[in-house]
Amino acid sequence: MEKSPHKETEGGGGCKDRLERLSAAVHTGTEKLFEKVSTVVVNHPGVTIAICVVFAAAMAQGIWFYDEEVSSDKLFTPQDSQAFNDETWVIDRFGNDARTVFLQTLGTEGTNMLTKASLLYMQEMHEWFLSQSLIVDGEDVTYNVVCSRYSEGDGCKAPVSVLSFWQHNRTLLEADADPLATVNSVNWRDIEPSGPPLSYYIGSDAVYSGAALLVSTRATRIIYDLKNEKEEISGVGEDDPQSRYFEILVAEDSANRRSADREAHNAEAYILTDAQEEEAGDEATGSDVASLIIGYVLMFVYASFVLSRGRAKYSHSILGLVSIVSIGLSTFAAYGLCWYIGIKFNSVVQVLVLVLLGVGIDDTFVIMDSWWDCADIPTMKERMVAAMKHAGPAITITSMTDLIAFLAGSSTSFPGLRDFCYYATVGITFDFFFQCTFVVAIAYLDSVRQEKGRADCLCCVAVDDETGLCVKKDGSWTEGEKGIQNRIVGTHMPRLVLGTLVGKVVVILISCLLFGLGIYGCTKVKMNFNQEWFIPDGDAIEDAMDVRDTYFNGQSLPANVYFSDINYPQEQDT
Repeated sequence: MEKSPHKETEGGGGCKDRLERLSAAVHTGTEKLFEKVSTVVVNHPGVTIAICVVFAAAMAQGIWFYDEEVSSDKLFTPQDSQAFNDETWVIDRFGNDARTVFLQTLGTEGTNMLTKASLLYMQEMHEWFLSQSLIVDGEDVTYNVVCSRYSEGDGCKAPVSVLSFWQHNRTLLEADADPLATVNSVNWRDIEPSGPPLSYYIGSDAVYSGAALLVSTRATRIIYDLKNEKEEISGVGEDDPQSRYFEILVAEDSANRRSADREAHNAEAYILTDAQEEEAGDEATGSDVASLIIGYVLMFVYASFVLSRGRAKYSHSILGLVSIVSIGLSTFAAYGLCWYIGIKFNSVVQVLVLVLLGVGIDDTFVIMDSWWDCADIPTMKERMVAAMKHAGPAITITSMTDLIAFLAGSSTSFPGLRDFCYYATVGITFDFFFQCTFVVAIAYLDSVRQEKGRADCLCCVAVDDETGLCVKKDGSWTEGEKGIQNRIVGTHMPRLVLGTLVGKVVVILISCLLFGLGIYGCTKVKMNFNQEWFIPDGDAIEDAMDVRDTYFNGQSLPANVYFSDINYPQEQDT
């Protein structure tokens, strides 16, 4: 029996028709929704603006619940990983590892840090370190307070350096007629039975004689262990406040005395601490706020240029600033709501201000482009409603696309990225809301300004249709006429690229070149992370790091092995 071609076509066409009807219904429904919303907005622009500002201010009160996560372990490591389980097991049984402070002494060119004079300078710096003090939470904090101890009631763990040959005691060092001979004659393991060899505490540039005797070195260092009793510190995270601020104090004070030390001793000290690194990174992040402000200003200039026209009456460049303000309201509201519900802030979330800046400005451009396309509609209210009826579905689709992408990203196991996706989802939702209300309300008021013959940005100044820049020779002007930026992108570039064979060939060649460079770049991608990347150029800690990297083989990473379920007395008997 032959198949009916009519039925087959009808079945396939029916499915296609249903999809088309569904798409048309969604589009029509969205247009009607925006038509109703924009009608309310243009009928009550002042109330709409006030509601938006009050709402954003109410959401921004979440700042009182502000909490920040700064631990890289908690931001960039899956919380269900075995590493966290192991870390919890170790801390429960052995506590946190001690903090380490490196006091590095570096002689000027040609200075031997193993001479008696240089060793006495090193001893002076050791005594200076022990004498430092500051007030933390009303308590006097000294080295004896922050030093690491094997157990409660014990004395401070002794620092380790080449001065250990004299027990870090000035009297013993001064009484030694030939310190270098002592270093070469006494077995280091009699001084330090465990731990790194002597070479760990002197520079890698050390010179030895033919008999393997130490002759000279330009760099030495003393290593101190400090306690690490962590607690929550506002704006910092979990850390030991006493040790942290003691580290920052000695690092800053040592930097302040370098010039005088260089003059008096031909040597200087560089202190390196974890707290100092973190502090430098935080300061760099704070200084980026100025760059962010500059970025917003540049975006305002760009948006104002795109929204401007050749006549002051028909230009709407002020809406560039309005869009920036709307994005600001979205940002504050998003941050506030996330803080309300307990989502911690982190360094990755700072990128959100740039994401919202791009999304928000683009929405404003779409709205105003529809506005100019409706130039033939006589009344400003009807024109704005018609513009939103056409622009609404477009910005809805882009916003929904972004929302779905960030919602999908929130499923990641990396807490820092997951929380950023939460912030971005809320931020884009608020940006969509403020663009459809706050921006539309002010855009309508700006259209009323145009209708009354007032100048863009100077609404108190009356102008006629001919006042403005880019005046044609015949003085004619059509409101719906595109500005120079639109003509470049919409007319001249397509004509150049698509209208000539040369243009097409050039575009294809450039595209292939970029594609090839992209593939080549992918082969060179490396994954790495270094806290030092966040330290700004010229920071004082850079000098200390340079000394470490040049003379002490860079940063060393400790490794510990722990055993469980061991009955030591029983194992010893067997």
